[in-house]
Amino acid sequence: MVDDADSKPPTTDERLTDVDEPHARPSEEMIAHDRYRIVEVLARGGMGEVLVARDDQVGRDVAIKRMRTAMPSDRAIERFLREARIQGRLEHPAIVPVHEIGRTRDGLPFFAMKKLAGTTLADLVGKQAQLQPLLRAFVDVCLAVEFAHVRGVIHRDLKPENIVLGDFGEVYVLDWGIAKVIGEADTELGDIGSDRREDQTGQGTVVGTYGYMSPEQVRGEIDIDARADVYALGCVLFAILAGSELHPRGRAGLASALTGVDARPSQRAPARGIPPELDALCVAATALDRGARVASARELGDRVQRFLDGDRDLATRQQLARDHLERGRRAFAIDDRSSAMREAGSALALDPALAGAAELLGRLMLEPPKTVPAEVEASLDQDEIETAKINARDGTFIFVAILAFAPLMWWIAPAGSRWPLLFAAPVLVCTALCWRGTVDDRHGARLGVLALACTVMLGLVSRMYTPLFVAPGFAAVTAMTILFTPSKSRLASPVGVCALMQIAVLGPWLLEHLDIVSRTTSLDATGAHLHAPALGAHEPRILLVTTLYAFTLVTIACVVAGTRRAHERATKRSLLLQTWQLRQLVPR
Repeated sequence: MVDDADSKPPTTDERLTDVDEPHARPSEEMIAHDRYRIVEVLARGGMGEVLVARDDQVGRDVAIKRMRTAMPSDRAIERFLREARIQGRLEHPAIVPVHEIGRTRDGLPFFAMKKLAGTTLADLVGKQAQLQPLLRAFVDVCLAVEFAHVRGVIHRDLKPENIVLGDFGEVYVLDWGIAKVIGEADTELGDIGSDRREDQTGQGTVVGTYGYMSPEQVRGEIDIDARADVYALGCVLFAILAGSELHPRGRAGLASALTGVDARPSQRAPARGIPPELDALCVAATALDRGARVASARELGDRVQRFLDGDRDLATRQQLARDHLERGRRAFAIDDRSSAMREAGSALALDPALAGAAELLGRLMLEPPKTVPAEVEASLDQDEIETAKINARDGTFIFVAILAFAPLMWWIAPAGSRWPLLFAAPVLVCTALCWRGTVDDRHGARLGVLALACTVMLGLVSRMYTPLFVAPGFAAVTAMTILFTPSKSRLASPVGVCALMQIAVLGPWLLEHLDIVSRTTSLDATGAHLHAPALGAHEPRILLVTTLYAFTLVTIACVVAGTRRAHERATKRSLLLQTWQLRQLVPR
């Protein structure tokens, strides 16, 4: 007997359907010696109906299930009474108690039971219901089913529709109409009103609801045992966790149950954050081989209760942690750092004591990757841009300071000399380039132009004050300042800057010795004689300006080097501190 959403052949479990008017008008009809007064009709099926009645003897409302057929067969009556007797002898808080079994005035059987108020689990699955209350209710269901198993009763039709959550925390397992009693034949479950042998339960008969039947039920095996209910409970647990059913309803559920599907609710509903132990529990409860399933309904409920109590399944979590660690190691071996980091983090989250995960995480943090990631290259480029802006700001002040020497150079030059004006031109260009660099990100090409302008400036200094007098120290400080600025320009590279500075200093000296220009330096027995064209016969002025030049040059060199040293030390301190912190994660 099957609850089939696609096709409903005649069944033997007498499913009741809602009446067209769920709250029928009260009547004065009485049942059983004027004790029960009908209040309303709750549901009505082909052979029976469920009523709400007033128990005048006790003064309470009860639910009455009675037969409707005028002339039911003996088999139909026996099946009806069988359900009442099974339900009545299962005295458990989660099984609706039967108050009385009797006959109506027309001689038809009925039984009175507790009237329930609540919501079926089916109405809550998939809704925004809190998970923990549903899991607590599921534990109660497992215990009720285990209670029935101990007394030799197998439900065979567990599903969310047959589980009711009361308004005050009660939980009830309904519909024991197709239950199997160990040691009793199922012949009374034949189609109501039919005495045909082929309608009796036996090999090949499918009993249950599509989508919740165990594989052995689908195959129609006759040796059904308690593990069939464990399978159905696993399907119910999956529905609670995933918000959708494990198998489709209708006949498609038969093939799905026989072939098996991925029973991990986390794969069906990844956004729900389903814990791995409940994932594994669903898989274990719905194994195709009943020998591989969770052994009993009690064990299933106990494992859910341990989860609710915070006692996680350590073995499962440790195995999952080892699996994550193995995947992390494989990812690390191929330099997939992102995947390796995620897997190592997952392994530590599942098992914080897993030493291999901490070691892998430490290596990921301390060992650089084999190839530089694009994100790091982009960050490096951005850092170089910021460094270039800082250096451009410093360079602006330096060239402004150099420009301040132009009046002093004119002061010590011969009357009418144009050398100070020629010197001021490239200095102005250098100042403008540095100022522009404080606001512009495109510093590469500009730094190359700056190197050329500095070469012209130093070449003029070398010619103005002799190649070996002022130019070498000035060239050294200029080269150092340019090279401290990151650049991809070949002119601003170490080789390029060195070549330009050598040309600026030694070029004029070479031209002098080739007699292309007049010589500024001569040597004889009395010593070296300087004939600098930019110097006039003003010895006190020259001594004052050269002293100021020497002081300024040394000061600029010290400031630039000191600034670089402080920046480098701060960067190194930060890196070493981070390294020390990361090393604390690695076990020693």
